[in-house]
Amino acid sequence: MAPIRIGFIGLSSRGWASTNLVPQLFHPLLSSSYSLTALSTSSEASAASAAAKYSELAGHPVKGYHGEQGFVDIANDPNVDMVAVSIKVPDHLKAVTLLLKQIAEAAKRKGVRVLVGAQATHGVYLNKVKELIDSGKIGRVLSTSVILSAPTEMPFGGLTSEVYSYTADIHNGATLLTIPVGHFLVAVSHAIGEFTEVTASGAIQYPIALLRDSDGKFTGDSVPKTAHDQLSLSGIIRGSGNNTNAVFANIHIQGGIPLLGEKGRGRTALKWIIDGEDGVIEVLKKEDDTPALAFISTVEKRVLLNGGEVELEEREEDQLENAGKAWLEFARGGRYWSIEDAVRVHRVLDAAQRSIAEGKKFVLQ
Repeated sequence: MAPIRIGFIGLSSRGWASTNLVPQLFHPLLSSSYSLTALSTSSEASAASAAAKYSELAGHPVKGYHGEQGFVDIANDPNVDMVAVSIKVPDHLKAVTLLLKQIAEAAKRKGVRVLVGAQATHGVYLNKVKELIDSGKIGRVLSTSVILSAPTEMPFGGLTSEVYSYTADIHNGATLLTIPVGHFLVAVSHAIGEFTEVTASGAIQYPIALLRDSDGKFTGDSVPKTAHDQLSLSGIIRGSGNNTNAVFANIHIQGGIPLLGEKGRGRTALKWIIDGEDGVIEVLKKEDDTPALAFISTVEKRVLLNGGEVELEEREEDQLENAGKAWLEFARGGRYWSIEDAVRVHRVLDAAQRSIAEGKKFVLQ
């Protein structure tokens, strides 16, 4: 079978695509399934530089496009079968809308598959949690609760880098709610079930975010914050499989928490508890991991069953990171997070945001 020829919007010398998405495509388990053929960046210079770099890595020419016209050009490139969008959240809609205009007719003729970057479902720890629940190890699931702390180093508290200053504005859509909570909802949906009602509260503990440059030094500038740095979301989850009863759920996430050094001693970076009639599952950060990454759902965790450590067995594909496993499942027509899955999560996020603004409980049909 011929490899999927893929083009990337947002692939340059830095950013999520260059560090987490594209390197996986060159792994031996994926290199025969995908071929990087094009990329698009914000400027002509960065496009030329990235195209040269990835042409050498790929062993064949990689076309470089740039600017908003690059969104259209890459979609029209006859050597591109699939377009991956990996740019900052405020620009997602514009890029995807332009892409869809180009592929709408193809979608009508034969359908277009969409892979959404919600890679938590491929985590070894999460699939073990799901296995324990589905096999009845803790009996009927009664409740679940989680504490997540996004550390001072991340752009969700009173400090942020210049490049991520847009996260301070709630209208840009790159917030504690939409990113870490959104990805955690993916994990909850996969392991337990879907939210059927939601109540949420939010607060801004740091009304001003101080800016730092790429070297971590303070610039002397700051931006006002309208995005919440404390969030609580509670509600009812309707379980699946053998657990179709109502499960009470509570999620608390906080930004700007010092997790390293003296101020970080005794802090909770991550604690996820799933209580059942016959037992309890706990998910904690790995002992040797930095607490700063614990809130990220794609990072592997420890799993405890009734207080005892559970061994996490790895398959051959688990040598890939979660993003790589998502690429693999998509290529072979397996299980991956689709646009329909993403819509379900966004309905919960939208309900939570409205609940914060209006002080109401929202029931999801």
